[in-house]
Amino acid sequence: MCSIFGIGFFKDHKLKDTDTIIGVVSRLFREAEVNGRRASGLSIMREKLADVIRRPVSGSELINTSEYLDFMEAGLKENDPEAGRLMSIIGHCRFPTQGPESNILNNHPQVIDHIIGVHNGVITNDHALFRKFEKLFTRKAQVDTEIIFQLINHFNQSIMGKTIGAIQQASKFLNGSYACAMQNSRHPYNLYLFRNNNPIDVLLYSKLGVVLFATRESFVTRAFEEFVDAAAGQCEEVEIPARTGLVFNLWNKNMSRFDLKEAK
Repeated sequence: MCSIFGIGFFKDHKLKDTDTIIGVVSRLFREAEVNGRRASGLSIMREKLADVIRRPVSGSELINTSEYLDFMEAGLKENDPEAGRLMSIIGHCRFPTQGPESNILNNHPQVIDHIIGVHNGVITNDHALFRKFEKLFTRKAQVDTEIIFQLINHFNQSIMGKTIGAIQQASKFLNGSYACAMQNSRHPYNLYLFRNNNPIDVLLYSKLGVVLFATRESFVTRAFEEFVDAAAGQCEEVEIPARTGLVFNLWNKNMSRFDLKEAK
C-alpha cells in the first residue's frame, strides 16, 4: 500500500508563509512513508506551470536534500508573474507492487502530457488495457498506475477537455483498487480526487482557505498540529464515498461531486 497526500490553495488563502508550507508538506512526507519508503515525489501546480520531483528514496530522505528544499522554495515563490499563483500540491510515498523504483518513470507523480497524478492501490488489468489501446497511446514505464492517467489523458483529449468526463470514462475500464489525486495543467485551478474503495480523507480548513487530503486523516492533523496555530487549524471533514470523486475549483472556491463508472 502506498500513501497519497496534498493541499489545495483557494484564491486569497491565508497559508502564505513559505516555511510553514514546507514544514507541513515535509511532515506529510514523514507521516505518509509509513505505507511506502522505496520512492517519493511531489508536484506543485501554479497558474501557468507545474513542476514535479520524484526520486527512488523515502520521503524522509527526500526532504533532507538540498534539491528538495530548492524545489519547494522555487515552487512556492510569491509574486512570480511567470508562474502565477500557487494552486495545489500533490505528493506520494511508494511501496512498489509493479515496476522497480530505480526507473524514475515508475514513480509518482505520473506525468502524461497535461495530466499529473498520484495513486494508492493496484490496477490488475493494466497489461490488457495497454494492449487494447496500443494504437492510441504508448506505455512509458512498467508501473500499473500509468494506465489510469494514460486513459484519462486520452479521453480528456477526445471529449473536448472535459476532465471529469475523462475520469468517468477511464474508470469504466479499470479493475483493481485505487484512490487518486490529480492535476491538469490545462485547468490549473482544479484539484481532482477520486477513489473506488481505497481511502482518501479530506479536511477543509475554511479560516485558512485550504483543503488538505491524505490516505489517513492523522497524516494531516499531525502536520497541522506541528506547524499551524490551533485556532486557524479548525477543520471540517469532507466525505468522499467509494466510487465517487470530488473536484475543487480553487479559484471560484467551490466543490463538485461526481460518480465513477463500474468497470466492464
